[in-house]
Amino acid sequence: MDNYTNILVSQGYKLIEDAWGQYGRRTYLHDDDATRAHITNLAKNLKGAGWEINRERLRSFNHCQTGEFIEIEPGGSETTGHFLHHMKVSE
Repeated sequence: MDNYTNILVSQGYKLIEDAWGQYGRRTYLHDDDATRAHITNLAKNLKGAGWEINRERLRSFNHCQTGEFIEIEPGGSETTGHFLHHMKVSE
């Protein structure tokens, strides 16, 4: 498990799809809604690992060295909680 995954798991995220090797993507699920307070807390915890809030995309983070990004997706009407997608930069 890499450092980012450890941080996300410690924040209550569950890895539900690991397609990192094939597609450069991991998807996590969290049982709570992606409220402003939740995203602020997540940003604080990710900052020490090189992640910054993306000021141009809502509910997104960029890694300052790798260029990877994280995007938060609300769960929708039939899902409680939200999804988090951790993705490599397309080359």
